[in-house]
Amino acid sequence: MLTRIHTIDELKEIFVETLLNKTDKVTKVSEGSVLNGIAYGAAKIGQKITKDIAIIESHIFPDSAYGEYLDKIAKLRGVSQRKGKSESSVYVRLFGAPGTQYIPGIHTFHGNHGVVFDIENITIIPSFGYTYAKLRSQTQGLSTNVEPLSINKVSPIPTGHEYVINEYSAEGGRDIENDVLFRERIKREINLIARETLSYLEQVFSKINPNVLRCFHYGFNSNNEVIIGIATVNGIDLTAIELNDLLVKSEKYLSISELRPYGINNLGITLRNVEWQPVDISFRVDTDPSYNIDEVRKRIQVNLSKEFDYRFWDWTKNIEWDNLLEVVKNTEGVKYVADNHFYPQVDIKVNRFKLPRIRGFQMLDLEGNLISNFSGSLNPIYYPNNIDFYYQTDLLSTI
Repeated sequence: MLTRIHTIDELKEIFVETLLNKTDKVTKVSEGSVLNGIAYGAAKIGQKITKDIAIIESHIFPDSAYGEYLDKIAKLRGVSQRKGKSESSVYVRLFGAPGTQYIPGIHTFHGNHGVVFDIENITIIPSFGYTYAKLRSQTQGLSTNVEPLSINKVSPIPTGHEYVINEYSAEGGRDIENDVLFRERIKREINLIARETLSYLEQVFSKINPNVLRCFHYGFNSNNEVIIGIATVNGIDLTAIELNDLLVKSEKYLSISELRPYGINNLGITLRNVEWQPVDISFRVDTDPSYNIDEVRKRIQVNLSKEFDYRFWDWTKNIEWDNLLEVVKNTEGVKYVADNHFYPQVDIKVNRFKLPRIRGFQMLDLEGNLISNFSGSLNPIYYPNNIDFYYQTDLLSTI
C-alpha cells in the first residue's frame, strides 16, 4: 500500500508540530485545551481522508487489494474472475495377474475418505505382476488431495486384480482461487498484449479452461502444424473433448499463421497433453519414535513436491539426487537416512518436453522392511523382497 494509515495521536503530533513551527504565540498545547480539540478534529479528518485514499488504491493496485477489492480490479481490467474448484490426480500401484485390465469409464478407485477416482487410460498388468496407473478425481476441491496409502479399493473388481495402493499423495485439487494466486494472475494478465507468445496462449487457454497452467512449444508435425503441449494445474490429462474445446474457442485469438487457411477445415495448430517423466524414490530411514510415522511420510512428500514444482520447471536443470536426499534428511521426525540405500543415486536428466513427477515412493526401515502405516492399508506382501527401482525404470519407462 502506497498510503500509510496514521493513528490519531500521530496526526495530532504532526498538527501541533506544524503549529508551533509557524507561530511564537503558543508555547504549549495541553490536554483539554481548545488547541488540543482543534488538533484532534484535524487529525480525525486527516485519518478519514487517508483511509479513503487507501480504499481507492485498493481498487487500482493489486498489491494493495484483497477479497472483493481484487474482484473489482479484475473486472475493471477485463481479467477473468476467480477460478473455481479443480480435481486432483495421483499415481497408484496396481498388482494382479498378468493381463488384468483396468478400463476408463468402468473401473473406479476409492478408499475410506470417500473420494472416487477415475483411471485416465486403459492399463494392463504386465508379465511381472504390477504396474502404475494415473488417476483423476471425480469431484473437485482441496479435499480431493487425499493422503498417501489411502486409495486401496477398485470397483468393480476386475478378474485377476489383487491389490492397489497410492504410494504418493494426490495433488492438484483446489478450492476457489485464493487472493495470492488471483493477485499474481491479475499482474500477469498484461501478457495478453504480447501476441504470438506462449504467455499469451497460456492466458487465452486458462480463460477457457481454468485447469490450464503452462504451454510448451513442441515443434511441428508432418502437416506443418504447430504442436502446443499443455500442462494443467492439477497434473491431470485433458480429454480429447477438452482439447478440442480449447482449440475451437481459442480460434479468434490465434495469429494469422495459426488460423484456418481458406478451403481447409483445420487450424494450423494442434494441442496435446504434456508428457510426464515418472520418478521413483526409495530410501531406508530411521524415524523418531515420538513422531507419528504417517505424519512423517506426509511431511517428506510435501517437501519433495516442492523440488518438482512444474510451475517453474525448466529443462536446463537436472533432478539432483543429493538434493532429494537432503530433503528427506532435513524433514522433521527423521533421525537418519542411509545414503547407500537411497534411490535414485545418480542425477536424472529430464527429457526435453517432459515434466518430472513422483510416481513411486517407498519408505523402508534400516533393515529394508517396508514401513506400513498405522491403519494397515499398505500391504507389504505385494512388494518384492528386493526393491529394484532400476528394473522398474528400464521396463516401465513408457508407462
